[in-house]
Amino acid sequence: MTPLSGDEIKYDRVWNGFDYALQVWVVDGIIQGCGHPAQMQAQGCCNAHKLAGKSVLDVPRAENRKKRK
Repeated sequence: MTPLSGDEIKYDRVWNGFDYALQVWVVDGIIQGCGHPAQMQAQGCCNAHKLAGKSVLDVPRAENRKKRK
């Protein structure tokens, strides 16, 4: 999946795809880790590292893609 492909939206949140507000990848509603080297992670490198493993539904700053009518 790339930022140019379609994201799956569920419960008004990015369920599978890229959350631009958090700058993280989401798979099945779970924020994925960043993959930075351990030395960088030890310094708190990015949002993905800090939020990895959390449900996107539990993060208040997550992108809300409510469908507009």
